[in-house]
Amino acid sequence: MDIRVFKGLNAEWALVCAEPGSGEQVRGWLEQAGVLRRGEGPAELEELLGWIGVRDRRLGREHSDQWMRVLLAEASGEGAEARLAARVVVQAMLDGAVRMTLSLLRPGRDFDEVGQVVVASLYRVVRSYPLHRRQKVAANLLLETLHRASRELRDDDPAGLEWDPTLAERPGTENVAEIACRNALAEQAVASGLADSPGELDTAQAELAELLLWGMQKGLLTQARARQIAAEVREESRSAAGVSAVTWRKRRSRSVARLRSVAEQWVQAA
Repeated sequence: MDIRVFKGLNAEWALVCAEPGSGEQVRGWLEQAGVLRRGEGPAELEELLGWIGVRDRRLGREHSDQWMRVLLAEASGEGAEARLAARVVVQAMLDGAVRMTLSLLRPGRDFDEVGQVVVASLYRVVRSYPLHRRQKVAANLLLETLHRASRELRDDDPAGLEWDPTLAERPGTENVAEIACRNALAEQAVASGLADSPGELDTAQAELAELLLWGMQKGLLTQARARQIAAEVREESRSAAGVSAVTWRKRRSRSVARLRSVAEQWVQAA
């Protein structure tokens, strides 16, 4: 998988973090807004963002909404400070951008090219985020990015993914951006013959769909082989009625061996 765009962003992020005073600047914005107490949190930018992420997991979405709104307000301006604020938010959303890129892959689309569209869309959304949207900030950032990126990619896919605004109204306990990406994977899986019918995939099904679709795109799996593996997994979940245990173990062994090879290359590429 060619992931130059994300490797480049991480290399750029290291340079941003090395800039003297960048961490103190970001921490100062959060202190002024009352999100952090004075002197709370690391002074180095990379450590500060990681520390904030840990707090998000402990304190929940409300904390995430608070600090992101502060930085998004700064990012809507001009100059170096606005660029720094936008860059911090983009870095915080990078894992979601990678997953979104996977969800938008189609036959003939290059991962890096799709990634560039996703990242450019994310930047535009960050710089123009409507600050009156005070809840589910991260989810809304990803949903709007998904909308923009899929619209831009529609030239080579007229039936491209449409943004569903109703996702933003789902309960706050749900990761709506994750659901949107799983829905996109479900559409791809059905179109490629890897699933029986459209609908939300659970986490395990989404991971399998990602792996099979990527393997097909990179030429590591034929469509027929990917369909066979997907069918075998579905059959296993339905207890494979009428198939002897010996026969089933042989089928499963072949599938696991082939998937292991694909998965190893996927991990190495990442």
